[in-house]
Amino acid sequence: MGGAGAVQYNQTFLEGQNDFLGNEGVHISRVKRNHGLHQFFLCSPRGPRPVKIKHTSIEGPRTRLAGTMCRLARTVVVLAVAFAAVAALAQHAQTIDQIRVIGNRRIPKETILARLFTHVGDTYDPVSIERDFNSLWNTSYFENLRIEREDSEKGVILNVYVQEKPTIREINYPGLNSVSQSDLLDRFKKEKVGLTQEGQYDATKVKHAEAVIRQVLAEHGHQFATIKTVVKNIPPASVQVNFNIKEGPTVKVGQIKFSGNQHVNALILRRSMANLKPIGIPYSIIFEDLFAKTFDSSKLEEDSERVRQAYRDRGYANAAVEEPKTQIRDQGGLNWFTFRPNKGKRIDILMPIEEGGRYRLGTITFTGNKAVTNEKALRATFALKDGDWFNATLVNKGLEALKKAYGQLGYINFGAIPKLSYDDQKKTVSMQIDIDEGKPFYVSRIEFQGNTITRDRVIRRELLLEEGQVYNSQLWEYSLLRLNQLEYFEALKVDQDSEAHQDQEAGTVDLLLKVKEKGKNSIGLNGGVSGLSGAFLGVNYQTNNFLGLGETLSVQGNLGNVSRQFLFGFSQPYIRNRPLNVGFQIF
Repeated sequence: MGGAGAVQYNQTFLEGQNDFLGNEGVHISRVKRNHGLHQFFLCSPRGPRPVKIKHTSIEGPRTRLAGTMCRLARTVVVLAVAFAAVAALAQHAQTIDQIRVIGNRRIPKETILARLFTHVGDTYDPVSIERDFNSLWNTSYFENLRIEREDSEKGVILNVYVQEKPTIREINYPGLNSVSQSDLLDRFKKEKVGLTQEGQYDATKVKHAEAVIRQVLAEHGHQFATIKTVVKNIPPASVQVNFNIKEGPTVKVGQIKFSGNQHVNALILRRSMANLKPIGIPYSIIFEDLFAKTFDSSKLEEDSERVRQAYRDRGYANAAVEEPKTQIRDQGGLNWFTFRPNKGKRIDILMPIEEGGRYRLGTITFTGNKAVTNEKALRATFALKDGDWFNATLVNKGLEALKKAYGQLGYINFGAIPKLSYDDQKKTVSMQIDIDEGKPFYVSRIEFQGNTITRDRVIRRELLLEEGQVYNSQLWEYSLLRLNQLEYFEALKVDQDSEAHQDQEAGTVDLLLKVKEKGKNSIGLNGGVSGLSGAFLGVNYQTNNFLGLGETLSVQGNLGNVSRQFLFGFSQPYIRNRPLNVGFQIF
């Protein structure tokens, strides 16, 4: 293109020189081509050999200088126009003229173009194209992607080639027997696998699903389960995912043994385990492992902590349980019911224990208690007396009781950290409790949510805690118990159905109670035959929260060929916001 432009510009310049020199006896002829550019020479008609043309001045030095300046000016103007044209053509060649999307089936073209930073009319920029590629790839919609450049007369054409990830039409679990498919899908939701039908196929999600399936099967005793995933293509752009499962033998808990337990019987330690202990005849010794539990490695650590807690409840405050050792074996033996050899696997468990010394409780002291200075009252919250064998469970219950005692005084953010000090000579352990009281909070507002029928005042009159009072956690618990007795709502729990929003600067707390109303109406139908009343048919209706004010309305009617009975009753538990139950019955 540059060569053609140079030819055009050179030809224009020489034609202008012909006009300047005149047409008598002079013409332009092409004599040589060098590197794609046409070069021209001024020649006389006597032959093709170039000649020099000389001009004789008739005006003097000033006229010759003016002519030279004029020719130089024309040359500068022509070169400027040439360079401007070349720059315009180059700029035009780098402009995005068109963006094509090729290969998309399910995803609209507009959705893909919306992800691009480059638009038609922009200047071509490789950095921007790379950013467009990353933007499309990060959507996880495609399994193959490339962007190609195509030059045209109007500019640059970008061709975006995409290959969409196929859609999952079916997910099958052949060989899954010990776990229901619904339970497995619930675990998928909990673990956020994200593999569903009509979703996009993603190899990473498939691997995640395999790991979750192995985990679930291991919890049900299939430690040696194998999973082989087969993906079948369904034209034009769908797949079928099959998790071919071989569960393998069920692994049961075998023998549970302990090493280092010199003072606590192994039977007591096995009973302290909750997950993996064998189920047999209660408190049996011979038939203890008659019904073995399924082995679950994830619950072995919890049972190890329970064994340690059993030691600490018996005075062994420094007892430690090392990492349990497991060994798998074939079950073997003869089944007592079928009289056939047992099949399957057993895992024997060995727990190494370091008992340490046995300690009695020395003293319990408190530090940081500014609001409650009576240490005897604080000490009374612990059922463990001085001189008793150290018991970790009773200590934890005492800390909970201490927290509730401070909660009655409005100290919501109460905290207590026990510090143990051992006396190896006296074999005693003393406990110093560092108390962080915080500051008392007052109730600012009490609001309710979910009561579409029941009025707020009906709920509020059952509360033992009022706005403006010091927050009392125990009174709030009692208030929820009173509401549960009304049977207007589903069972309320403090931890689940109530929220406390604190204002640290003002020292206030806003309480929000979330309720879920129960069905308030009951309808019954009865009938029969009596020797005195003859045949009869009856219907009854009762509501325990009529109009949302707590009233009870009952209507009953029996129709028979001998007698007829009608009953209408109404009662109201509160009169003028006083707990006076007034009602009547008409029959």
